[in-house]
Amino acid sequence: MMKHGLVLLLWLSTTFAYAQAAPSNHAADEQAISRLNEQLLRAYNLGDVNTLERIEDADFLVAGDFGEVSKSQQLDDVRHRKDNPTSVALTVSNPRFRFYGDTALLTEVEKYGSPANEPGFETTSLWVRRGGEWKVVHLHFSQLTQKP
Repeated sequence: MMKHGLVLLLWLSTTFAYAQAAPSNHAADEQAISRLNEQLLRAYNLGDVNTLERIEDADFLVAGDFGEVSKSQQLDDVRHRKDNPTSVALTVSNPRFRFYGDTALLTEVEKYGSPANEPGFETTSLWVRRGGEWKVVHLHFSQLTQKP
C-alpha cells in the first residue's frame, strides 16, 4: 500500500512540474476561450439565454460580492429581468491565461460603456475542455476600486 502511495505521489509531482514548466503552446486555446468569453459576457448583458446555456458547463457557478449563484439561478434571473437588455460597449484588457492540461484559468479586467467606465471589474474564470469544446465552469468577479 505504501508503495502505491509513493508511486502516486511521484506521478502527481512529475505531472504538476511538467504542467508548470511546459512551454506555453496554447495560442489557439487562448483565442478560442477569449472568443467564447466575450460571447458569454455579451450574452449575459443582452439576456441571450441560449448562448449562456451553450457556453456554461452544467455545473457553472458565478460568484461575487452577492455570494454564489448556480447556472439555473443565473439563467432564471436573466430570463426574468425587468430591465430591457441593450448592447453595451465592452472592453476586455490584461488577459492572463494559465493552462493545466484541459483546464484553463483566465484573469482579466472588464469595463463597460463608451468610453469605458472606471474602475471596472476584475474577473477570474475557470474553463474546462469537455468533448473537444471549452466550457466555463466558474466565474468570479470583483469590482475594482477607483484610483486615487
